[in-house]
Amino acid sequence: MIRMEEEEEEENPKMIRMEEEEEENANPVYINEDLVEDILLRLPLKPILKFKTVSKQWRSILESKSFVERRKSVQKNPKILAVGELRFQGDAEIDVVYLQCHDATTRPSLTCDGLVCIPVTDWVNVLNPSTGEFLRFPSGPSHYGNQLFTGEVWWSEVFPGYWAMGFGRDEVKGSYKVVRMLYDFNYFEILDVDIGEWRKLTPPPYKIEATRKSACVNGSIYWLNLMHRFKILALDLHTEEFRDVPVLPPPRYTGGTRIVNLENRLAVADTCFDPEWALEIWSMDAQEETWTMIYFIRLSHLISTPIFWRKWFTPMAVSKQGNLFFCDSEKRLFKYYPGTDYLSCLSQDFCVITPFVENLVSLRSQPGSVPKISTSGSRISNIVGRMELLFPNILFTSTLVSLIIFGYRYKYSS
Repeated sequence: MIRMEEEEEEENPKMIRMEEEEEENANPVYINEDLVEDILLRLPLKPILKFKTVSKQWRSILESKSFVERRKSVQKNPKILAVGELRFQGDAEIDVVYLQCHDATTRPSLTCDGLVCIPVTDWVNVLNPSTGEFLRFPSGPSHYGNQLFTGEVWWSEVFPGYWAMGFGRDEVKGSYKVVRMLYDFNYFEILDVDIGEWRKLTPPPYKIEATRKSACVNGSIYWLNLMHRFKILALDLHTEEFRDVPVLPPPRYTGGTRIVNLENRLAVADTCFDPEWALEIWSMDAQEETWTMIYFIRLSHLISTPIFWRKWFTPMAVSKQGNLFFCDSEKRLFKYYPGTDYLSCLSQDFCVITPFVENLVSLRSQPGSVPKISTSGSRISNIVGRMELLFPNILFTSTLVSLIIFGYRYKYSS
């Protein structure tokens, strides 16, 4: 009896502590889910990706469509995506994200909302530099030799197989789609990245040039056609129907004309030579009814060369201060100050791919669908090619520079 009483006395303190803990946890503090989302929105990219493992609730928040869309709108400075070993020294008005990928350096690519599409021989690669996810789709047979026209036309950006390519987002469903067209062989196809199957597309009303990049704006892909006629063809990615843009900017088109998405507006950049060498950038309104020249940039005082007419220029981003960043065909990055009409060269050897926005959208297949993806010879699963990104611990402080690593041999490099 004495022994039992002693054991009961020894257990009493434990019971008291347990009761105290239960009383302390009787009124737990709950944080509203909207407040959690508002806090997470303002965090840097690296912790956001890590916090997906905190709980199912947090993962659900961070992968929700509303969070992905809101995250894109809260970013501070505009960003540009670049490749190569050389590092840009920085500018206070723009951030640079580096992508280490050989194919992105040597081949033309297409981008939309921070996702990058790089067609290579036999494959179409889609990658999200923000999340490190990577998908690879077979592109089928090539009817033209891969070297056809390459290097013969100074303004050309030829995709493998001489396909006219497009990449963009269906604004209604939120899915990303790849378009390829080979008019001479009557091949017109579209691929939904979430599904992974090429489907037939209604033929366009006329042949599209395969030597120029397209641009995606507000759910439509636009191609500029200068062969035999001056036209801009659009494809609505939701209805998958083609249409002509009814109104065109003034007909100054040269071989170096570029069509781009500039601040979510369709824009055309071209050079003129009379009365002086200058870069003109025209922007179209949302209703596709009017064009306005938004920039006229004199070039001769800064860029002089006997073959200046062989250069092309691509607008990249507009800073919050209203200054324009653009690059040229010789891998130079420029900054133009409209208020003072001043143009400066920021970098002499800087390979810029595209304007960039952090996008947390997942490239994984949606419930009920499995993308038909092949990764011939790779270590990645034959069902889905997904590569997790390892973020380095070092961030360059001159401009918030992130080093993002992709290798098609699936090896991380520094």
